[in-house]
Amino acid sequence: MDMDWENYSRMRKSNGERQRKNSYRTQSYIDGNTVYKTDALPKRREREETQRQVQRTPQRKPVRMAGISAKGFAFLSVMTAVVLFFAFQYLSTQYQVNHTKEEVVALQSEIADEKEDYESDYQAITDSVDLAEIYEKATKKLKMVQAESNQIYKYKNRKSDMVKQYADIPSK
Repeated sequence: MDMDWENYSRMRKSNGERQRKNSYRTQSYIDGNTVYKTDALPKRREREETQRQVQRTPQRKPVRMAGISAKGFAFLSVMTAVVLFFAFQYLSTQYQVNHTKEEVVALQSEIADEKEDYESDYQAITDSVDLAEIYEKATKKLKMVQAESNQIYKYKNRKSDMVKQYADIPSK
């Protein structure tokens, strides 16, 4: 058995205390026909020590919490109603926003479909028109000639890109 040198002094002290307690109760000497025990505790004290260990502290009574006043209850009720009202309004607004977003997406897809149809129709029209054929009919059948540079008049129109002629253009 190895010796625990770190706890040796504590062990030795506890052994010595045990020996003193044992000898304290059993140490006696004889004087004539009477036997005296030295430093013996009276039994009454031993009982007191045991009683002290058994005694418990009195248990605390549960503290009764104060109730809420009528004004406090009314205030809390009103605040709860206000919070619920605003929560309902918030949820309603969120629903309306989501519904509006869905409508916008539906309209955008409809616009995209219409635009695609328009572009396909426009392409079909431009493909059906043959500019070479129109030029040939205009020059040969209708005897039209191309305008020369001195016959072309240029001017700026700031209001729109469309020009309407209400009268003859004056010549120079």
